[in-house]
Amino acid sequence: MLSKCANPDCTTTLHYLREGKVFKIESDTPFLVGEKKPMRRVEHFWLCGPCSGTMTLINDPDYGIQLVRKGSLMMKRAAAS
Repeated sequence: MLSKCANPDCTTTLHYLREGKVFKIESDTPFLVGEKKPMRRVEHFWLCGPCSGTMTLINDPDYGIQLVRKGSLMMKRAAAS
């Protein structure tokens, strides 16, 4: 359950979804449930309004869910191309 901003340095608690941004991130590692086909795990994260204005969440294959500044994400993409 979402209870506070995903930014560990922020103490804002979730009261309403109208401010900020909710992220639905699917796990890259499927898991088995009984004898059924593999299922992907879905996790939800919330960034408050001020944090979502300058930061975003990414699912890094090596490090998992990462909080990054929006400008640094653009620089990473430019360096990769």
